[in-house]
This record gives sequence, C-alpha cells and structure tokens, in this order.
Amino acid sequence: MLSVENLSISFHTDEGRITPVQGVSFSVEAGKTLGLVGESGSGKSISTKALMRLLPGNASLSPETRIAYRARDGKTVEIHKIKPGSSSLRHLRGGEIGMIFQEPMASFSPVYTVGNQMMEAIRLHRNCGKREARELAVEMLDKVGISNPADRVDQYPHEMSGGMRQRAMIALALSAGPALLIADEPTTALDVTIQAQVLDLMRGLQRDLGMAMIFITHDLGVIAQIAHEVAVMYLGTIVERGETRDVIRNPKHPYTQGLLKAIPSLETLHDRLSPVPGDIPSPTERPSGCPFHTRCPDFINGICDVNTPVETSPLPGRSVRCWLHNGADSGRSAA
Repeated sequence: MLSVENLSISFHTDEGRITPVQGVSFSVEAGKTLGLVGESGSGKSISTKALMRLLPGNASLSPETRIAYRARDGKTVEIHKIKPGSSSLRHLRGGEIGMIFQEPMASFSPVYTVGNQMMEAIRLHRNCGKREARELAVEMLDKVGISNPADRVDQYPHEMSGGMRQRAMIALALSAGPALLIADEPTTALDVTIQAQVLDLMRGLQRDLGMAMIFITHDLGVIAQIAHEVAVMYLGTIVERGETRDVIRNPKHPYTQGLLKAIPSLETLHDRLSPVPGDIPSPTERPSGCPFHTRCPDFINGICDVNTPVETSPLPGRSVRCWLHNGADSGRSAA
C-alpha cells in the first residue's frame, strides 16, 4: 500500500542545514500495522509528517526520496511530487491517509465542538449534507466507545477527559474512512488502564475497517501488542527492522536490545531498570560512523566511530545496520 524509499529530510535554519532523517526506507502492507519505535528525537514523527506533506516551509526532501501510495482506485500516487495546497493533497489527507496526533488537545480547535470538527471532515471527504454528517459523527463516537455520543458530539474538547479526547481524536481521524492510519504516540499521555482500552479499540477498528496502520511509539511493549512489523529508529536512521515477534525475541542491534532491557517486568520488580546509557545526540552534532556508537556497549574502536554500517540481513526477513553483523573485517577494509 505504501512504499518509502531513501527518505531524507533537511531543515534550513539560521545555524545552517540540519538533516534529522537520512535514508529511511520502509513499506506498509494493506491491513497490516508497522510500528516505528525509538526515543524522542529519533525522527519518527518527522518521517510520518513527510508522508502527509505536513512539514514546515523550511523543510525539504532529498531528490532521491520516493514516497508511493496505492490509492483505493488502484492508482499509484507519488506523494513526494504532489504540490502543496493542491486538491489532490487535500483528498489524500484524511480521505486516503488519516492521522492521530500526539496531543489531542492541540489537535482540536478549542472554539468549535468536537462534532462540528468531525462534520467538517466528513462533509469534505464523503460529500454529504449536515444531517448525514452529524449522524456519521455520532456513529463514529459510539464506535470508539464514547458513552452518550448524541450528547458528547456537541461538547467542546475541554469538556472531555484526556482518555475521551483521545478516543474523539481517533473518531475524527477515522470519520473520513481512511485506508491508512498514522497514529503518533496515541497512548503516551494516558494512564495504563485507558492505554490498554485504546489499544484494544484500535485493534478492533483495524479489523473491522480493514485499514493499514503506522503506529509510532517509544515503547516496544506497546508495539508487541499491536504491530505486525517493527522498524527501530535512531537519530533519523532505521537501525533494525523485521517482524515484531522475531525482533523482540531475538534483537540484533544493541540499541534494540537496550530498549527491551529498559521495559519493566513483573518478574524483576526488585531489580533496577537498565536504561540505554547517555542521551541521543542532536542532529546538529551527528557522530561520525555509526550514529549509536557513542552509547553502544559493544563499540568497536576504529570501526564503529569511523564507518557508517550498511544494511545487512543476518536472518531471513530481518535487516540491521550494525558492524557486529556487517563484520568487523569489512569495517577495517572500509577504513
């Protein structure tokens, strides 16, 4: 359904040119979920905003970037070539690809009711009247588990709780019936109980509506529950990719291993958590060689800090960017 090749994003700033995303490639199959995992600053949200052409004016894509989307009518849309503000882009946003943003309070306008904003999206993409749009809005609020949807549709965002706003945000994103849904950390600000409910809701809606999903999070525990495939991002690069079950059971990249060790476990409640040491570098201070070498416990001096690892496949269906799997001898010859 979606194919992204060599996605590189640059920002032109007063400090010069910054490239927070470099050479990212992935694909999404119809009806499946791809999980994008990584710490804050790894480039997850920026990458998906590029799919919707929602980047700010000082951003640009590299000439090598290709973003191809297969629409419902079977035609392939080259998103990287669509002109901003065009009718085809307006049709793509919401109608073909929906997005749940990270903070629902910032996604809703505070001066309009939730129903008013849903009806606007429905009328834009489904070509129906006010009464039918309102009925569809109430139906979607009911579908995402909001009680008394006929009354809630006339409420303002601030009149709803955090969990309810998040459900309303999901209903808004789905109201136009997109074939692909991008969910940008939709459970981060929620407590554990509401988080579980939202994940169950999204799995059920995906099954009922047959849509594909890109699910962004920093929590591999969440990805284990919802994603078919996972791509682990670090400093704007995908360092490991494969089927979720395989990656979690047998992680190959030291960064993926670190993220898994940082997940709390009921079996080790009295043990200290094992966080990934250090902090993710700024894109303005990108390290030479492997971007993770400054925090890597398996760092190979003279290789990891000199040469950038290429993508390799240590197992069928898996890809890793790491000199531990590229081979240290290859790194020395490249140096």
